Amino acid sequence: MKLSIGSNNATSREGYLERYAYARNYPPGIRDYRKIDFWYNEMLFGRVDYDGEAIYPSEAFLKQLAGEAKESYFVLNFVADAYRGFRETMKAQEGQRHFIHLEGTPFESHFQPTNGWKSINQAHSSYIQNYYNSYLLPFLAEPSRKDEILNFDDFVEAFAQMIDTTSLTAPLTKTQYISSKQASPLSSGLMVEFQRGGHGEDAPKINDFINNINFELYREMASKHGFAVDVNAPWRLVADVGSDAMQRYMSNHNISLGSLFGEYYYKACFFDIPSLKVYLFDFYQYFLNAFPNIRAPVVGEVEGGTINLTTVEKRAMMSVAEYESKYDNLFWIRFYLYVRGKETNQDWDQHDFDHRSQRASDFLIYSGEEVAMKYINKEVFIPVNQYARGVKKRKGSFRLKRKRE
Repeated sequence: MKLSIGSNNATSREGYLERYAYARNYPPGIRDYRKIDFWYNEMLFGRVDYDGEAIYPSEAFLKQLAGEAKESYFVLNFVADAYRGFRETMKAQEGQRHFIHLEGTPFESHFQPTNGWKSINQAHSSYIQNYYNSYLLPFLAEPSRKDEILNFDDFVEAFAQMIDTTSLTAPLTKTQYISSKQASPLSSGLMVEFQRGGHGEDAPKINDFINNINFELYREMASKHGFAVDVNAPWRLVADVGSDAMQRYMSNHNISLGSLFGEYYYKACFFDIPSLKVYLFDFYQYFLNAFPNIRAPVVGEVEGGTINLTTVEKRAMMSVAEYESKYDNLFWIRFYLYVRGKETNQDWDQHDFDHRSQRASDFLIYSGEEVAMKYINKEVFIPVNQYARGVKKRKGSFRLKRKRE
């Protein structure tokens, strides 16, 4: 393969040209091997199901990867089995002096795992903690806004205003987080890495892997065990669940291609509203702790004249019982539709949003939560291939109007 020097440190033009050259020159191999490209056409591989809905694996089906490393790495059980078979095959190849060399060292005939599944729950939880400090708190702390927030209703209204300006680059829901560049592809449980290192420099990938005399052998052995090689990280193997080889490993666990996502994975959307309830209550408590008082201007009278004064009052507190009683499922369905509409950049006006909100509420009342969520998912659906095209300018004009008592 011709050397290209694409780098994350290059200029936009240089980076584009070099990355284009890398993709164009990447060798297909003698059997036109299955390629996985997380930078472009398969960004969401393993993170969405056949309907394009965000998913993440159940930890009940994880299995530890075999190896001598001190750290423990996990992937889905059939992937761990396949990787064990791959390692045994490569160990046999080592006996025939077939190496993949890295920095002059015969490194990876043993293929010790260095990375596997990453918990989306842990990652999203950490992200949410940073979300409050990086986005919400600075927005609410602006002097022109801070003293307008008297209670939780005002807080929600301000929060909705912030979402309108930030959600394209800073998703809130777990569903959108999984579908964004914020989440690691490793969260699928379908991938194993056997080398540490950055993905941003193309030259080492070409010199150490692709132009290695045994790279073809490496891909062939990987393919025979149901793995595809990540185009942009040759040290990452991805379970090709559509291949006959990987399906043989899956069948040992009574899983087929058709049942995999339904049995091994959760749909993220069904956990979004319960999570939002917790996030918003906690966010409001954080805000109260940071800014417990409100300064409000008043006009007083002094010796027949007037004088401008400032009073200090406590913001309205709210108990968990009051919170759960006042903000019912209909409120959360409407709020959730608003957030998902903004996150997916829907081109709705206020009438469009209100109409969809009413339909979602009707589905919730008469058909249940699952039907309501399926309706919302249909309304905010974005084809997978649109995620790689970049963020478009905000189009929708709808707002989360507050219903005054």
